[in-house]
Amino acid sequence: MKRIKLINRIIYYIILLGFLLFIASGFIFSSVDNKAPAQDRTRITVHPEDTRYSGDGRIEYYLKLNSSAGDNMALAFVSRHQEVEVYAGGSLIYYIKSHKSVYGSTTGTNYTIVNIPPYTTDIVVRLTNVYKGSKIRETTFEYGDETGIVKELISESLIPAALSSFIIMVGVAMVVLWIACRKRIAQTQALLYFGVFAQLIGAWALNETNLATLLISDRKIGSLIGYMLLMLMPIPFVQAEKNFFQIIKSHISNTFCAIFMITDIVLLVCHVTGICEFRNSVYVIHLMLVMSMIYFCAVVIKRIQDKGFDRKVRANIVGAVALGVSMAVDLIAYYKGMQQTDVLGKLGMLIFIVVIGYESISEAFEKIKEGQKADFYKEMAITDTMTGLYNRAAFDEWENETSDYEGYAIATFDLNNLKWCNDNLGHAAGDAYIQAAARIIKDIFGRHGKCYRIGGDEFCAVINQKERHFDIGRHVRQLRELEEQAEMELEITGLNVQIACGYAEYDIKTDKDFEDTRSRSDKRMYESKRKLKSE
Repeated sequence: MKRIKLINRIIYYIILLGFLLFIASGFIFSSVDNKAPAQDRTRITVHPEDTRYSGDGRIEYYLKLNSSAGDNMALAFVSRHQEVEVYAGGSLIYYIKSHKSVYGSTTGTNYTIVNIPPYTTDIVVRLTNVYKGSKIRETTFEYGDETGIVKELISESLIPAALSSFIIMVGVAMVVLWIACRKRIAQTQALLYFGVFAQLIGAWALNETNLATLLISDRKIGSLIGYMLLMLMPIPFVQAEKNFFQIIKSHISNTFCAIFMITDIVLLVCHVTGICEFRNSVYVIHLMLVMSMIYFCAVVIKRIQDKGFDRKVRANIVGAVALGVSMAVDLIAYYKGMQQTDVLGKLGMLIFIVVIGYESISEAFEKIKEGQKADFYKEMAITDTMTGLYNRAAFDEWENETSDYEGYAIATFDLNNLKWCNDNLGHAAGDAYIQAAARIIKDIFGRHGKCYRIGGDEFCAVINQKERHFDIGRHVRQLRELEEQAEMELEITGLNVQIACGYAEYDIKTDKDFEDTRSRSDKRMYESKRKLKSE
């Protein structure tokens, strides 16, 4: 029940996030007709009048803008791993320079918004590749009100950012579910690895949005984050597929993961030392992603050979096709120097995570149900059906599993007058007497330990008194008080409810085992039994 409540809370949080994103979108998409014509300025695409290339990885754009007296007009464009220089009327008004450090020498991907001085018409934009020999990446230009450009950019990035955030939330939910299930349910490791993979791919996708380029001002760090997230993805993906299909012989997957880990370490060392930065070794990272997909295909083919097109195979094929298309589109866009396809790429990732996540969570729920059934049957095997107390088998199990009895004590009980009750009033009355006595014993002694029915009318309570001393006298007085109440509640004429009680604490000096302690308690219980009868 606790796990189900936790899962329900996770679902509520995801729904709440959806509502919040919907409300937030209202501030961007919703509008009212209260603008003056002068305020209705939108960005327009500006085509360079001339474009010049030089052999050192430099490209220059010569732009002609409409003259404006406003001081809030801006030119917007994207640069990727390039130094930027913007000249207005021959004067440098904006630049981005690279500098070498352990984090790399790249300038990263920048969505540059340059405020243009009033009445400026001639603009020169110079882009220079940070990495010599790299293909020159061209760009497009937009011109308009700076506030409007930022607003439209956020508006366009909202859907990709929301999809990426949702992927991360699903990943977090899967990890939380794994934490809740891992101790009681076997074979839930796939949840953990799929959850980690979802968080990595969601964070990478979020980092690639234009919104991230605005929020993370240091684009060198943004670029570093993107590469490292990509590097880390193959390992949890391979481990997730291995655990999802419950592959026992895991030497192939372990070999793949070892190769990926060693490669990650080598690439990081090369980047930090400047031998080969991530931008120049990115094809190795892409190769690792392709290798992980090849491993996936091999696993699915093996599964089909062994068990046919079962539910797991179908779910993986659907998810992997979506992820594969997304990966292919992004790789083609990257190597051709095109703009990343934000929505399409992230939609494919989302389909994969949702399909595989649903299948993994469904499997976890099935295991939870199986575990609950197993717990129920186990509980039935060690529970006395008449009284609800633990039975003799449960007491023997506790005694066998416990090696240190220090600090434990035992109270033993026996019912007086039960034979008379059965002989004169019938076994139904005798059963009612046993059940009433069990309730009394559990009410008084159940707070301090477990209560057992170890025979027909014989009971005991194992008491853990390690933290504080147990006052047996006070509890026996409570026992006598509840006996009188039980007589009135049972309304059985002539029945005298008497529960004889003995008590003994384990003594390491005299007791060889807990049976010796129980024997001393039984001796005192029989003394109590004789005393109650004489009274």
